[in-house]
Amino acid sequence: MSPLLISSIVFVVLAGAATAVYVSVTNGQHLMQARMSQVGYRARANMAAAGMPEAASDGHATRALLKWAVGRMPKPKTVTPRDERRGELLVQAGFKASSAAVFQLCKLVAVVCGLLLGLLPSLMFHLSGSHLIMLTVVGGSVGAFFPGYYLNKRAKNRQIDIGRQLSDVLDLLVVCVEAGLGLLEAIKVVGNETKAQQLVIGQELSQVAGEVNAGSTLGQALRALAERSGVADIKPLAATLIQSEQLGAAIGPALRAISDSIRTRRRLYAEESAQKTTIKILFPLVLMILPAMLLIIIGPAIVQTVRTLSF
Repeated sequence: MSPLLISSIVFVVLAGAATAVYVSVTNGQHLMQARMSQVGYRARANMAAAGMPEAASDGHATRALLKWAVGRMPKPKTVTPRDERRGELLVQAGFKASSAAVFQLCKLVAVVCGLLLGLLPSLMFHLSGSHLIMLTVVGGSVGAFFPGYYLNKRAKNRQIDIGRQLSDVLDLLVVCVEAGLGLLEAIKVVGNETKAQQLVIGQELSQVAGEVNAGSTLGQALRALAERSGVADIKPLAATLIQSEQLGAAIGPALRAISDSIRTRRRLYAEESAQKTTIKILFPLVLMILPAMLLIIIGPAIVQTVRTLSF
């Protein structure tokens, strides 16, 4: 055998062994993390039931400092539509509706940091007058704009993730319901499994199951899910599940029909986005690629023409 073939075989064997070791180690770490989180959750629950205080940590000190700072924030006397919209965005972004004071504190800190960042170049380059005012105002404006932009972006990305995961979750619900589970039990099982996979919709389904266990009806929990997620496909899903449960109809075919319609809508949206790319690519093509191509193609001819005419 040639040395090249021997080295190739040795390389493939070592790469396969390293890949197998890496996969086994990472799977073991994920299982260990899941078990440790379950043990920690049970330990905290037992300590809370026994009335034992939790151990102090740096996280508790930071939380206490944050709570003290939020308590010093001025509270609005009246709730405006803008405050309601901010509360909806906080919920859709995965935060609590009561985190509005924390958001205001973060916005204030961002404004102060923006002012300082705008003031720093002025002090470094010894600017004064209008330049100092302009940089400070620009820094403060960016600091005031960034928290709202981040909140909107996070809420939009979360809605996109839930919309992408919804059809697969509906398929799992169909399997569970057709296997003999009730709708609530199917939601619990699918919620726990998807939550273990770090999916956003798993947290929402687990919260639905928790609300039902806390005393809410399944219809109220599903309507709260539709309002909390802000995804348009969940509202007809919640209405269909509520009607099927009230009328005693089979839930499996209804879930399958909704899953097929959502998947068809996603395919049509993908086709629409693909058709739009031909128009969107036109602007960078005309503004960036075409001038460079013309310069490369016509440039040498122009240089040769100028040299010929110059003699």
